[in-house]
Amino acid sequence: MFRIREATPQDNEALLRLESESPQGTSISIAVDRDDYFYRSRVHDRCKVLLGEEDGQLVGIMAYAIKDVLLNGVPDKAAYFYDLRGDARYRRSMKRGLFRLWKQALQEIEDTGAAYIYGHVKADNHDSMNISTKMGARIAASSIILTLPSLPGNRAPLDDHLDHLDEEIERLESYVGVRPLRPISFGDAYRRGAELGYLRGIFRIEEGESFAQVSAWDLSRIYRTRVLHMPLSLRALGVVLNPLSKALPVPRVPQIGQQLTYMQLFDPICRGPFGMRLLKRLIQTMRRAARRDGVDIVTLFAYKDDPLYCLPRFFPQEVMKYNTMVKPLRVQELPVPPLYLDIRDV
Repeated sequence: MFRIREATPQDNEALLRLESESPQGTSISIAVDRDDYFYRSRVHDRCKVLLGEEDGQLVGIMAYAIKDVLLNGVPDKAAYFYDLRGDARYRRSMKRGLFRLWKQALQEIEDTGAAYIYGHVKADNHDSMNISTKMGARIAASSIILTLPSLPGNRAPLDDHLDHLDEEIERLESYVGVRPLRPISFGDAYRRGAELGYLRGIFRIEEGESFAQVSAWDLSRIYRTRVLHMPLSLRALGVVLNPLSKALPVPRVPQIGQQLTYMQLFDPICRGPFGMRLLKRLIQTMRRAARRDGVDIVTLFAYKDDPLYCLPRFFPQEVMKYNTMVKPLRVQELPVPPLYLDIRDV
């Protein structure tokens, strides 16, 4: 018999086990290792994790959060779905598995009066893309995760601006503006991140009328991944670079089976004639800071074609593509880009 219920803290071990058995991606396949399955839910005020069970066995998960955001410049409610997972041995039975979880969550979300339900789905996660599409969600925007190995070497000292966090939040909010999906209380995620010790700082470098800045988040204590598969070209590059990285300032390439920790960069901004060059220098500085702190990978999250930045290129780099899937509920139109990418959503 199939049933759906709300998860409790006692389900943590079973949830973590299913997570580890649900790798993401095809070209580069990764498995997520986290100590607390509910850590993402803890940063949202109103959220719920739903479980699907078949004869007492956990076969699927879907979580959602109700958020107060800006839509078309005015306050409204949107629902964010995340952690959509299914047992690999169960995925052929979508009607009883993830599909039914989605329908249950959708009914509960509609009852809240949310204007949209949205989520970020890896572009090559075909199961989740198919389910969200069948339920009426469409691609509203596409984002990328730029993935870079940390670098050896000393970094230039930078002010983390945590002593003036409210001023920095106000400054950042002025750049972001009133774009769709931006939280109404913009600074809550930053203040909560600083309180929990996840926010490393808001770092900026300037040169004349040009500047670049990013916010840096370190979740290495609670979030790790393992590499299960990657292209032969990257593996061959690792054979060359990894021995050199012991003596020279070159990056290391992850190895199959290796557990990786992360520093995550959000809200990139560059302005002025030298802004792109300064952003690249700043990212390189953060890569060195990550290596010093024992962090393996630096990731930068951003929407494609966002007017706040122009993304530099690195070697080696890996770019993962995500689609923001949106199903209109109380309205008909999709939110118009540029959208806001909330750190609590990833």
